[in-house]
Amino acid sequence: MRRIAAILLTLGILLCLFGCKSPRAVLKYDISNRVTNLDPQFATDETARMIILNTFEGLYQQLPSGEVAPALAQSYERSQDGTVYTFHLRQDAVWSGSPARGAEVSWKAEDPVTAHDFAFALSRMFDATAFSPYASAFSNLENAAAILAGEQDRSSLGVRALDDYTLEIRLEQPDNHLLELLATSAAMPCQRTFFESARARYGLALNQLRFNGPFQVTIWEDAVIGLRRNPVYPDADPATVIGVNLYVCAPDDPPTARFLSGETDACKVDYAISQQVIEKGGSTACFEDTVWVLALNQSVPCLALPEIRIGLAQSIDRSLFDAYLPENLRIAGRLIPPAVDGRSPTPETPTHSFRPAAARDAYIEGLAQLGLERLPISELLICSDNNLPLLAGCIQQSWQRHLPVSTGLVRLSQEELLERVYAGDYEAAILPLSASYGSPDALLSNFRSDSPKNFAAYRSESFDTLIASSDNANSTISQLLFAQAEQLLLDQVVVIPLFYETSYYAMGKGVSGIEFSPFLSNVSFRNAVKA
Repeated sequence: MRRIAAILLTLGILLCLFGCKSPRAVLKYDISNRVTNLDPQFATDETARMIILNTFEGLYQQLPSGEVAPALAQSYERSQDGTVYTFHLRQDAVWSGSPARGAEVSWKAEDPVTAHDFAFALSRMFDATAFSPYASAFSNLENAAAILAGEQDRSSLGVRALDDYTLEIRLEQPDNHLLELLATSAAMPCQRTFFESARARYGLALNQLRFNGPFQVTIWEDAVIGLRRNPVYPDADPATVIGVNLYVCAPDDPPTARFLSGETDACKVDYAISQQVIEKGGSTACFEDTVWVLALNQSVPCLALPEIRIGLAQSIDRSLFDAYLPENLRIAGRLIPPAVDGRSPTPETPTHSFRPAAARDAYIEGLAQLGLERLPISELLICSDNNLPLLAGCIQQSWQRHLPVSTGLVRLSQEELLERVYAGDYEAAILPLSASYGSPDALLSNFRSDSPKNFAAYRSESFDTLIASSDNANSTISQLLFAQAEQLLLDQVVVIPLFYETSYYAMGKGVSGIEFSPFLSNVSFRNAVKA
């Protein structure tokens, strides 16, 4: 009997070892700041948008390659004149809520995600009591401009549900970028009855959220946000991780150090660290996805003169940068980073290269028109990323040597710098520009005369016409129009491209499937696996 019992015990242990699946892993990933808003139509923080794109599913999704792929939209038709889109939705998507931390929840399918949810989400961006920061990006929707101007009610917006699974979108004019916009976080669905029950708290607390994506938020604290697999999402691969813990890293506990010590599973790293990751059996991805530019605020009268801007641009001696350029930066000659339009990284000659004599002539001519002897630029705003104080010092040195101009460097955090620039509270600043989707339009449209993101205060009917014409052109013609629009910005020195930045992302040994994207540093955990 003892022998039989021993055999049975052994068999039981073997069954547990080989027949029972081990618990699925939870990834650990650091984020740079605390998240306070997860309302898709209003959250502008980059980390918040990343979380939204992991917990919601829209009509379309943007792949790391820049390609736009169907998500909840199975198919669509477009009218002959290109202004009416009719989308047909999948019928297997349902909403889920957020259980409290540690709560036992018996999950079942809830309300279906319908075309009404997308129509409501798009229309609430145009609520006159508080327009969404993304409303201008969707201003080509029928009657959107009139609604923003207070001339019509948002009920006239060109978006409606024809039935539960058919959505119609009407445009003022054809727009080839509509599908890309529908893949952004701002176009995620919103269930009206739940939104109204939240009473202005929607997206601001754990119990005021509903999700329809591969993950849901189950922990929302100051120091950590927990994502767990959405049990009612129709496409859950049992081999993938069960969730992700996003830790808000402390200033004295940098993400790179935590990643190298094994405390986290993936991280944005610099070039030197990326080489160490490979040596330790990890993997990396990289994108030349950001351009650092010198912005000149044309609402400042002296900077509105093209001669002044040309003088400032042509007096910059880029050879001085060589001693201070880190591995992840290289000199830029264009405004659009290579990862955005898919071109190969190659050396480029800036439109306004170093020509000190011509720079001084243009600059002196501008000063004469202003009746000034010296340009009154008191501040050049910079942040400490990427050796920028030393690189900005080279610009400062060039200006002092070749032009009668003297300006002080003002160091700010990147968040503070961007806040001042987009508020128009600056004269000159060095800032990063990245695309939210894989088209030059994602950057170029910021310089439209009517764009609220037009930090340079640039106004050009010719530029506006080029961007508008690209909306109704085929791919080949659009690229030509974008190239002309970009060159116009460079010729008129609206901004001065300085450096391209390559972003490096790393996964630790045994971790795979995390999809990094060059567009707004989006990270998808949907297919992540941790051994």
